[in-house]
Amino acid sequence: MPGEADPPSSRRGRRAPRHAAGQAGQAGPPSSRPIFFDASGHRWQRVRASVGIVTVLLAGLTAWTAPGAFAPTWWPSENKGPGYPRQLEAEGKLDELPVLSADGGDAFNRVAAVDTSADPVVLKDPFSGEVLRELDDDEIAEVGDNEFVIDEFGKVPDHQLMLTFDDGPDATYTPEVLNLLSHEGVPATFFVLGQNVVKNQEILRRIVREGHMVGNHTMRHIDFSKNSDVRDREELVGTDRTLRATAGYGSPLFRIPRGDPYANATAVLQAQQLGYVHVNYDLDTLDWDYGPGEEIPVPELDGEGHVVLMHDAGGDRAGTLQMLQKFIDEAKAQGYTFATMAPILPPEYVPAHDVRPTVADRATLAALTAVWVAPGYLVGWLFWFGIVSLTVMSLLYVVLALLNHRRQRRRGAVAPDGPWPFVSVVLPVFNEEPVVAKTLAALRASDYPAFEVIVVNDGSTDNTLQVLREAASDWPQLRVVDQPNAGKSAASNHGFALARGEVVVTLDGDTLFEPGTIRMLARHFLGPDGARVGAVAGHVKVGNRRNLLTAWQSLEYISGICVTRMAEGLVGAISIVPGACAGWRRDAVLRAGGYSHDTMAEDADLTLSIHQLGYQVMQENAAVAWTEAPHTVRSLARQRLRWTYGNIQTLTKHRSMLLRPRYGVLGMVTMPYTLLSVLIPLLFGPFTILVAALSISSGNWQSIAAFAAFVTGMHLLISIVALALVREKTWHLAIVPIYRLIYEPLRFYLLYASLVRALKGRVMGWYKPERMNTVNLPSLALAPARQGVAGA
Repeated sequence: MPGEADPPSSRRGRRAPRHAAGQAGQAGPPSSRPIFFDASGHRWQRVRASVGIVTVLLAGLTAWTAPGAFAPTWWPSENKGPGYPRQLEAEGKLDELPVLSADGGDAFNRVAAVDTSADPVVLKDPFSGEVLRELDDDEIAEVGDNEFVIDEFGKVPDHQLMLTFDDGPDATYTPEVLNLLSHEGVPATFFVLGQNVVKNQEILRRIVREGHMVGNHTMRHIDFSKNSDVRDREELVGTDRTLRATAGYGSPLFRIPRGDPYANATAVLQAQQLGYVHVNYDLDTLDWDYGPGEEIPVPELDGEGHVVLMHDAGGDRAGTLQMLQKFIDEAKAQGYTFATMAPILPPEYVPAHDVRPTVADRATLAALTAVWVAPGYLVGWLFWFGIVSLTVMSLLYVVLALLNHRRQRRRGAVAPDGPWPFVSVVLPVFNEEPVVAKTLAALRASDYPAFEVIVVNDGSTDNTLQVLREAASDWPQLRVVDQPNAGKSAASNHGFALARGEVVVTLDGDTLFEPGTIRMLARHFLGPDGARVGAVAGHVKVGNRRNLLTAWQSLEYISGICVTRMAEGLVGAISIVPGACAGWRRDAVLRAGGYSHDTMAEDADLTLSIHQLGYQVMQENAAVAWTEAPHTVRSLARQRLRWTYGNIQTLTKHRSMLLRPRYGVLGMVTMPYTLLSVLIPLLFGPFTILVAALSISSGNWQSIAAFAAFVTGMHLLISIVALALVREKTWHLAIVPIYRLIYEPLRFYLLYASLVRALKGRVMGWYKPERMNTVNLPSLALAPARQGVAGA
């Protein structure tokens, strides 16, 4: 993670400078423009214009397709208003309607208007005015003063069964039902839900292909009495259009969900207004009333014809399958035959198999697929990607971190055969008056034998310079350099230009080094192996663990450094060497051009540049520095926004390293994984939050809880290993259960805030949290200043 950075001029309201070498003798790259900077200032305007154009186009497309998609596939010639059935209900004209039957059959139901002005009295269709049939004297007497009746028709021949299945198609049970029907040579009629058709389109096509009949059971199995007229209508129309777009199948058959037509005359009338005929049943197997594992009794047959109700979805239908096989066997043994509804359907209600889907049909299917199918696939992919990647990367990091820790322990902290390299400690500061004296005191207590300290005061406006000069008055190793405000990168580069050591150690103004930190960093540059080392990352710890937020950051630092970066160090994949605690080979930094000004994560930028030069980058957990972490949500968000934005800039700047085998694990794994960790939340973050919220609100919280528990478990494992490696306090484990509650909202905010800043193309100013001077080195009495080798 990047170290703390000092704001070059934010307190005076000036823009951060973009030049790299502001003073004579400073090392630095040539002047460059910050990544994502838009000199014209027009990018944000173009982005907003593009969003506006896309929005208008989508609105226009919706306005063009919506009227057709919502329009019925059949228009009545009379009483067209969708509120007409409900109006009759409100007037009491649909209460306790007489039930008539022309042919003694009751397979189909329709609401008919009684025309008493005709002679003889007739029944008419309320929506076409077509005369359905005449009434005899007995029926006229039964009708009485009623203006409407329920007219039944369609008698099933004796010894014939018309099997019907509701609520499908289902991915598990419908294929099993179809297999059984195919094996037995039995046709059936399936009353499907539009939602399930959208999810299982190929199964619907199989139903049609194998000669079965299909009817409309609404889109989502609604209760007609509890919804608006428009909603009731769209439940039918949407399902109809879905059937047409999926299989070129147009069906006027309809069955009411959860109810009989005699108690739902309004629903029958609503469907009838759209050209549908209600299909009833007279033999209910009651398979819906049996739970998993319960045996469903086989219905008894009486020699008459029946429309049989079963279900192929909506629950565990294993019992239905077992009962169906026995039922078919017994029916065949009694001489029954099987048919769809076709033999008794009037010609005008026979489904069409050759419907050419319209634009409205296809638009309906596409929209519903986007709502009901695509999210499921996407959530499933994200779920398994998260599970697999988290498991693989976590376990891999833990194993590699343990191996690297073991290797470093074997190496130990022994003195070199030859002399220790001379080290220059470079400390850039800006307005660090409250803390810099303590930082210098910790450096004076270092046990390293040969080092100098170069403090570059970057135009501080407080008393930082006076504090530095007072410290230098009795410490010959300390050299104070004052420069006009030019930014942290320029101040650091100035220090590197003045450094006499072949190894340069950097830290921040609020960072306290333990006595052995410089030595533990410098040891990696020794010997033949050390000649290839370009940088060493130290172990930054939070020193002000005073509230929940700083305790959370403490665990974050420990797990991120002691496991993640330790593992990356073993395979040469460290992407960030924090300036708050790092050792650098001076020549490597100068070859890389020093700290650049074109990213806000100057240490990450320099790290990748050093990788590109072929140097190794190491991790040293025993090189410990204590820092002051932000103690408020606002200061944490501002700090992390700079880190996140800077790291995205750095990844963009060094994108040529992605998937390049020459950079090993860094280019093939670490950087691509980092890129995915940015892109996936950006692209799918709002969607996953919405899906999670909807799932929880609907009571389906188990999968989300399981995923959260898994993530917490993996983080617990990493935390335990990290704490064990550096012997940190176990109270950190209490933070693990709530870690994601802070991390996830913060991450989403940072990513989207960074995206907005990138699109706006403005230079982002440096931010330095308020120094509270709350960090002390644990159990350390600061020793008197070492004279060592005095700075010349």
